[in-house]
Amino acid sequence: MIEYKNFIYLDVYKTGSTHINFLLKKISTEKPVRVKRHAPLTKGRPFTWKGGKLVFATVRNPWDWYVSMWAYGHTVENPLYEHIKQGFGQEKLNELYEMDNPKVAFPKWLKCMHDPAFLAQALKGHRLPTSGLMGFMGFYTYRFMRVTMPYPEVFLRKPFINSLDGAVAAQKRWAMYDVLMKSETLDQEFADFAAKNGQQLGFTDRAVDVINKQADKHKNVSKRTLETYRDYYTDELRDLVATRDRFFIDLFGYTF
Repeated sequence: MIEYKNFIYLDVYKTGSTHINFLLKKISTEKPVRVKRHAPLTKGRPFTWKGGKLVFATVRNPWDWYVSMWAYGHTVENPLYEHIKQGFGQEKLNELYEMDNPKVAFPKWLKCMHDPAFLAQALKGHRLPTSGLMGFMGFYTYRFMRVTMPYPEVFLRKPFINSLDGAVAAQKRWAMYDVLMKSETLDQEFADFAAKNGQQLGFTDRAVDVINKQADKHKNVSKRTLETYRDYYTDELRDLVATRDRFFIDLFGYTF
C-alpha cells in the first residue's frame, strides 16, 4: 500500500504499480505518509482501515501477468527468484529461467507456480503453503487477494475460503478498493481518474498532462523475446491459468 493524505493505492505486483508510483510522486502536491509496497491496507492501517480515504488498485490479465512475472523473474528486485534459488538450487533456477528458450522454460516455470509441492518448498515460512488454498487457487489470485483484502494473514486461508467461488465471493464483499484500473488501459484510466478526482486528492493542476506525457515511458517493464503473451502458451497452459485463476475471468471479464 502507498498512502497519501487523501488516498491510498494498493499496488499489486506486476500490474503497472511501479509506473503508478512514479506518477504519483510527480503529480501529488504532498509526499506519501506511509509506504508498504505490495502489502494489504491493514498492514499499514491495522485498525482504522480506509480512514475515509479513496482507495484504488490495479489489475492485469492473468495470462499476461504470468508471462511478465517470469520475464522479469531473473532480476534482483524479484524475491520469488531468490526463494526458488534457496529452495531448489542454482541448477533448477537456471532451468526455469532459461530466458533464451522461453518455449521450454516458461511452461516448466508456470507449472511449478501451480504445483503445491513446489511452492511449499520454495516458499517455506510464507503463508501460502500453509493456507490450504494451493489445491485450487492460482499464485496470481493469491497475490492479488493478499494485497486487496483486509487481514489476509487471518482470512485468506481455509476455512474462511474453501473454493474459487468462495474467493470470488470474498473479494466482492471485502475488497478494499473503491476504484480498480486495468493495466491494459491504465494510461487512459489513470488520466480520467486524475481529471475526475485530482483536486480532492491533492494532485497538481498539470496531473493529466503529466500522465499523458509519460504514457509511453512505463517503468519496470519486463523484457520478452516472443511477440505477445499468447505466444508463450500451449492449450494446456492456457487452460491451467483459466482454471486456477478463474477469479479474474469471473470478476473482471478477462479472456485469453
